[in-house]
Amino acid sequence: MRRRYMDAMALVRRYGKPDIFLTMTCNPNWDEIRQELYPGQTPQDRPDLVVRVFRAKLEELKNKLLKKDILGKVRAYVYVVEFQKRGLPHAHFLLIMEGRYKLTCPEQYDRLISAELPNKKKNG
Repeated sequence: MRRRYMDAMALVRRYGKPDIFLTMTCNPNWDEIRQELYPGQTPQDRPDLVVRVFRAKLEELKNKLLKKDILGKVRAYVYVVEFQKRGLPHAHFLLIMEGRYKLTCPEQYDRLISAELPNKKKNG
C-alpha cells in the first residue's frame, strides 16, 4: 500500500495535481449479470460472475478514457479497485489531464458531471 501511495505521489510531483476523481461502481442489476444467474440466485451468490463482468466494464472504461479520450487527453493516471462491504467491486481513478484539457472553471465541471434520480419503473 505504501509503494502504491509513493507511486501516485511521484505522478503528482511530475505531472501536477489530479484534475478528475472518477469512481466506477459495480451494479448487480447489470443485464450481463442478471442474464447468467440461475433461478433463485442473487448476484451475491456468484462473486465470480460479478467480478468478471465488472472487470470487462472496467477495461472498457479504461479504453474509453485513455485511448478514445472521452474526457480529453489524459497525461497520467492511477486507479485502485476495492470491494464494498456488500462485496461489490468499485474503482477509483485519479486523472491528470494534458494542459488544454485541464478543468479551470465550474462550467467545465458542469459539462462532465450529471446526477439522475433512478427511474423506479425501470430500476425497481
